[in-house]
Amino acid sequence: MGSRAVRWVLRRLEPADELDELLAGTPTWPGAERVAPSFAAATGTPSIQLVAVQRDALVGYAHCLTTPLHVWVDRAARGRGIGTALWKHVLEAAEVAGLAGVRLAADLSDTRSLAVARHRRLAPGPVRRESLLNLTTLPAEVVEAAVARATAAEVRLVAFAGSDEQAWRDLYELFVPLHHATPDAAGGRKPPPLSTVQHGYSQPWQILLARRDDAVVGMTMAFARPDVVSRVVTFFTGVVETERGQGIATALKAEHARRLAGAGWRELTTWNMESNMAILAANARLGFVPLTRMQALTYDFKVPLS
Repeated sequence: MGSRAVRWVLRRLEPADELDELLAGTPTWPGAERVAPSFAAATGTPSIQLVAVQRDALVGYAHCLTTPLHVWVDRAARGRGIGTALWKHVLEAAEVAGLAGVRLAADLSDTRSLAVARHRRLAPGPVRRESLLNLTTLPAEVVEAAVARATAAEVRLVAFAGSDEQAWRDLYELFVPLHHATPDAAGGRKPPPLSTVQHGYSQPWQILLARRDDAVVGMTMAFARPDVVSRVVTFFTGVVETERGQGIATALKAEHARRLAGAGWRELTTWNMESNMAILAANARLGFVPLTRMQALTYDFKVPLS
């Protein structure tokens, strides 16, 4: 489908499409390297990826993977009906697949997108906050104190080697319940499949574990943001419920930041629910400053399409 007046068309995503180039500057885009395995593993589940093309250039993108839905249009191409077409196409595909509804997010500073969301009758949900840490000015004394507290609790912080397939399967079995216990999961976010974790976090610097003897009691995971030089994004930090309250999450964040700084990375960002006061306090102690705020939005298919 498309429009002759403005000469754009919608089509399925193709392997040669450069999504990272199109979505550069989008803070919630984790990169095609992490998104592609999720769709490859989605066989038999509702999923669709569409692009809008104008004069052989990508100007829009939309996807639906089970319930998460993403719609983005290049600012220069907005106001031409591209976003509306993408939205309706993926929404109809999700409804036909039998989903009860979908979930997406909008930048709270983007008043136009929020107005569209209200018009589409999307219900507002929890707010997630992006925060940034300058790794070149990381306070050494704060890091040392955080790590010392974990050490006093007999917890070691070690990089995950991922030496073989079984090691990845074992890690994933630990990761899933940790993810389910987070405020993000309570807000509707589901853990990525094993293939996404294995292929998107394959470098030794990306996953740091907290161990007590042979047991993993916590972990943090990060990836390089594809469109910002020398910036790393924390994807996940979690601690086993019975081990919380001992500063392990703060120690993981602090030690990971120190190692990233030592490897030459300059910035670290993280996303957290604004209701998660404990992790926001830990971030503040390390020097994180707020950046973006994203509003979760949900659409129930009992509401008529418009």
